[in-house]
Amino acid sequence: MYATMTVENLPVSTPRISRDRRAHESGFNYLLTGICALIGATAIAVAAAGTALAVSNNALWVANGTNVVEFGNIPDGTHDEKPKLILNSAVFGAPQGVVFDAMNNLWVIDGGNGSTIAPSLEEFTEAQLKNLKKDPMPTPNVQLTSAADFVFPQQAVFDASGNMWVSDSMANAVFVVTPAQLAAGGDIAFTTTIESTPPFNGALGIVFAKNGNLWIANNGDTTIVEFNAGHLPAIGSGLTTLAPDVTLSDDGHGSIQGPWALVFDTAGDLWSSNANSPFTLVKFGPTQLTTTGSPTPETTISPFEVKVSKKVNDESLAAPNGIAFVKGELAAISSASPFGVASYDAKQQMTGGSIKPDSFFVGAKTTLSAPAGDNFGPDINVK
Repeated sequence: MYATMTVENLPVSTPRISRDRRAHESGFNYLLTGICALIGATAIAVAAAGTALAVSNNALWVANGTNVVEFGNIPDGTHDEKPKLILNSAVFGAPQGVVFDAMNNLWVIDGGNGSTIAPSLEEFTEAQLKNLKKDPMPTPNVQLTSAADFVFPQQAVFDASGNMWVSDSMANAVFVVTPAQLAAGGDIAFTTTIESTPPFNGALGIVFAKNGNLWIANNGDTTIVEFNAGHLPAIGSGLTTLAPDVTLSDDGHGSIQGPWALVFDTAGDLWSSNANSPFTLVKFGPTQLTTTGSPTPETTISPFEVKVSKKVNDESLAAPNGIAFVKGELAAISSASPFGVASYDAKQQMTGGSIKPDSFFVGAKTTLSAPAGDNFGPDINVK
């Protein structure tokens, strides 16, 4: 049985190529070239329901190019918000995603730098996170690599048994990491791997529905695919090739364009971010998720020009990548300039349209530099 964290609990960008807008460009083309550029981070995946997080699980953690930053809350309005914590590490190549385990330990999905730093999974303990102000460059408690399998891992999700499912956009596969492997670290060859027929083409966002079905954003093919829980392989069964049980495709009006991150809300709605033009956040209702087709989203949130200064209007959704939920708030990464985080309240999530974000973090103090992934987790600073 697999499940995702919901709105009340814990909570899903191409690698950054440049600091310029990516309008009208293919997100997957950027994905291919981004491995060389490696100037950014990608989206965050969703952890399993049932993981016991601290009560104050309302901090926003962002994979931010070469580091990870934490914002303690999301106040209304436009803010040049300073991070409460900044996690740097000498081992980072290009952090692509972050997810918390049941012990409040932070896992970073790192794509590496294409040469001297290998792709890896890196664990930082809750104790290390609490000590970041004194030691902002801790050595990971665990670092796991896979020379045999990893090419460019980007997102991950825990299941209820503590296994981590990692999507690798360049290997075009999903790798399952067991709790024992996560504890031991080191260089491993995975014993459970999922490939797809037709093949994945830029496997990115990865999330479990409450019924245990696995959903994956297929960025290069502009589709979102589902694999029924009953068809997923047993842990340790080697390589399994599966045909999707459901495939969602574009409705002809930009509903699915370079899908990047995926997340479920408590109502069972599936949200996806479109990293390609028209740069939107879209919601598909539960009844739209049962059969293959090209449904029109129940809600579409479009970019809005936010007046940040007297002379500058900044777009709220510049190539949106990571998305995450907490307490009814939907936070989305603006991964191209102006680099920010836009969030929308429950009412805005119902109405959609080109709307001003309920909250918008943007500016130099945020230290956001080509961010791409976000996730909600415990607020380490709360006493």
